[in-house]
Amino acid sequence: MTIEIKAPVTKEKVQEAIDLLSKEIPKKSLKQHFGKLKRNLEGLEYQKKVRDEWV
Repeated sequence: MTIEIKAPVTKEKVQEAIDLLSKEIPKKSLKQHFGKLKRNLEGLEYQKKVRDEWV
């Protein structure tokens, strides 16, 4: 992402640009997805199994 600040660059203009960006990007949460997949698998065991298949 590029931020364009017109000259002269001041501390206030930089802070203003940062504030503008932080307002535009909504914060998304993944909490709604936690625990949705019920596969009866242990996470670490699944990773080891899948990684062993690559070799």
